Amino acid sequence: MIRCTALLAFALAAGGCGSHSADQQQTTFPMPSNLAGVYGGSLPCGNCKEIAATLWLRGDDRFFWRQSIILETGATESSSYSFGQWRWDENAAEVVLSSRGPERRLAQLDAERLRLRTSSAAENVLARDASAPPFADRVPLEGESAVVDKGGATFVHCDTGLEFPIAESGAYNELRRQHRVLNPRHKVALTTVEAHLANVTAGDATREVLVLDKVVQPIKPGQGC
Repeated sequence: MIRCTALLAFALAAGGCGSHSADQQQTTFPMPSNLAGVYGGSLPCGNCKEIAATLWLRGDDRFFWRQSIILETGATESSSYSFGQWRWDENAAEVVLSSRGPERRLAQLDAERLRLRTSSAAENVLARDASAPPFADRVPLEGESAVVDKGGATFVHCDTGLEFPIAESGAYNELRRQHRVLNPRHKVALTTVEAHLANVTAGDATREVLVLDKVVQPIKPGQGC
């Protein structure tokens, strides 16, 4: 009888612990519906006036990130870029940026502000900028290009996986020439370009296209990202 009572007490205690654990479920934070947008702000700089940062959080779960070094004179010395995919961490209530470089995390302070997590004691806050234009900087890009015999070409960006139709302007004809000479079997080709994005409107539809400013090096047929 004593043994049975002890076993019963153990069973009740174990059941109580299980019930308590169920009540301690981790709180999650649903992704805000208006999270996508353009955010900008100033980050601290040890040997310059500031680092001007702009983050484009696209609605297709991709991001563009620009950091510009601003000198004491106010002039921009240089800019660097990263591109990749973003997701919402519902456990930490943070935006997670994943690209070729280190992962970045930004906590949402409120509907208009994100705080970049760093080892610095500075706030590193980016605020929503509803008036900011779409990303249109001329930047080096690596991707896979393909052309169609009757005209037209596409470019799949390696870092984001985004596929863009290529505008029939700029270095478009040079890209088609390289495909004609170097790629007679019409394979996908690894392609490095300098390019920028533009929005083209036809009728009621607007689409995003890639404008090639320069084909940096000969295409590499049969190679991909």
